[in-house]
Amino acid sequence: MNVILLSDRMSKAVTLGPRHLAALGLLALLAVLGLLSAASWGTYEMTRRLGWHMPNLPSLPGTPVAQQRQIDALAVKLGQMQAQLVRLDGLTRQVAGKTGIDAKPFQSTVSAPQGGARPLRGEHPISYGELVALVTATDRHIEAALDQYGLFEAVLTQQKLNTWQAPTSLPMASGLRSSQFGWRIDPFNGRQTFHEGIDFIGDVGTPIRAAAGGRVVTAEYHSEYGNMVEIDHGNGISSRYAHASKLLVTAGQVLKAGEKLALLGSTGRSTGPHLHFEIRYKGVPQNPAYFVGFSGASRVVADSR
Repeated sequence: MNVILLSDRMSKAVTLGPRHLAALGLLALLAVLGLLSAASWGTYEMTRRLGWHMPNLPSLPGTPVAQQRQIDALAVKLGQMQAQLVRLDGLTRQVAGKTGIDAKPFQSTVSAPQGGARPLRGEHPISYGELVALVTATDRHIEAALDQYGLFEAVLTQQKLNTWQAPTSLPMASGLRSSQFGWRIDPFNGRQTFHEGIDFIGDVGTPIRAAAGGRVVTAEYHSEYGNMVEIDHGNGISSRYAHASKLLVTAGQVLKAGEKLALLGSTGRSTGPHLHFEIRYKGVPQNPAYFVGFSGASRVVADSR
């Protein structure tokens, strides 16, 4: 197709062939793209000067293949967390049914309202490493909540049956603690490690007593715990008493709450005389503070033997 241009200013007609028309179309397209780029840059400058912020997504390091692997790993972790929330919801309903508490506000399907003023110290986009750390920490918290809910459900069941003996008594009369349950700096290597119990300090030879009645399942030397006693209290609950200088009980022996089972020492992986006291539910370490204060106030039950 040819286009013929006529004008009073031109002495003769100008004929535009297909090539001329294609060139003009290309120039028009470039002009439009230039206008769009200018508009985009202008919008960016305006939002930057006015302080408007667009949401920032975490950047993934590595090649596209490596990025996809990282996304897949996060997706697997997310699936595990979703399964954990389903379990947590089930435990919530069980505990609510035994206490009369309305479970609906505590279900994971109910959104928790949030809000607050704009932070004064500014904001920054979350990095991929920070996102992974947050997901890992949240997964750890959900696991801890599952353990605690399972424990509470077992306690409520046994209380209802009047057969519960909770390890609520302090294992030492002094009650002085040198280290709490949870993350801490390891005294041997300076790294952050999880401390699975509570440490009580005292003089060598101070009596260590059973936090509740039960059967001794272990009374022997351990490479890290030193001289250690473990008591099975039933219903999945057990307690451990480590680093003793001397053991006063044997495996299979049945103890009463407050009965002496060992003497304080510093055997095994220890920097000085102390008692490392653990409480476990189905083999998983629990915070002993949930137990020694279970009845409202910590106490020591002393036995004459």
